[in-house]
Amino acid sequence: MKRDENVIGQNVAKFRYQRGWTQDELVGKLQLLGCYMTRDILANIETRRGPATDRQIEYFAEVFGVREGDLFPGKRHLNGKLAGLEMEIVTRRSCPNRRPRTRAPLAPPAKK
Repeated sequence: MKRDENVIGQNVAKFRYQRGWTQDELVGKLQLLGCYMTRDILANIETRRGPATDRQIEYFAEVFGVREGDLFPGKRHLNGKLAGLEMEIVTRRSCPNRRPRTRAPLAPPAKK
């Protein structure tokens, strides 16, 4: 996994720290909501060594009492709007900056 595939890790750690929760306490709260989580998984998410799934993002937002978009960095929200545009949540599966994979056309056979 590339480190830029997990962009929420820093904010997960920030929200946890703001609430004074240990990693074990956050894991316990997530497990009570039905999210499969261990302290090792959480540590890997916070340090961006491991990816956060879409479902985990939903659980993080619920346990912290924030919108899912608040977990993503660098976006300022104004009443659910993003600088006049509808809020867009970028996930690993739908990254607008990623180029679609295309194959180069095959070169015609060389003439002898």
